[in-house]
Amino acid sequence: MSEYSAEADRLITAAQRSVNVERQDAAAATVLTASHVYPTDVDDLWDAIVDPQRLARWFGPVSGDFQVGGAYAVEGNASGTIRTCDAPTGFSATWEFAGGTSELRVTLTPEGDGTRLTLQHAGDVPYEFYDQFGPGATGVGWDNALLGLAAYLAFDTQVPVESTEWATSSDGLAFIRSSASAWGDAAIAAGEPEEVARASAERTVAFFSGVGQV
Repeated sequence: MSEYSAEADRLITAAQRSVNVERQDAAAATVLTASHVYPTDVDDLWDAIVDPQRLARWFGPVSGDFQVGGAYAVEGNASGTIRTCDAPTGFSATWEFAGGTSELRVTLTPEGDGTRLTLQHAGDVPYEFYDQFGPGATGVGWDNALLGLAAYLAFDTQVPVESTEWATSSDGLAFIRSSASAWGDAAIAAGEPEEVARASAERTVAFFSGVGQV
């Protein structure tokens, strides 16, 4: 088993996930929460998630004005504005992607010999998109990011997990399936009918595996 696979197995098992969905007139208001404990102190974990040079090694190149009110951009991904910063315990920002704007909040709290990172992503999702993919459409992407951070801290990776050969290997695809299933479990715990949640998870796996498309 590769180093990535070992970290992936640990994250799938140990990470906590929850989903809150409220139906509105034209969209589903969703709040996804994921958290994982990392074997380092608060100051080091904070530095790993805000320092652009370290971010590039596990998440992707990020540029911008890194202060409250400043704009940032993740290369090839999202952009937004930094709303609050309470170093070294957390920050909040807008997450602007594919024409939509959602809210991102990250908090760090000491736990045992490590630090728990809790990520909350809240926004409105069109009915047809949520009904098709469920929370996994967003959750799998964030699980990839949490795995990238775990791998970086464990063995000093040079590039984000999604940029490695492992990501398209059988183990990498198994991680996608496990992540989608875990978010399906979270949807079921939130009251989603099991058959609906499982079907959405399967469509999410197909999409992330390159089989399906939105």
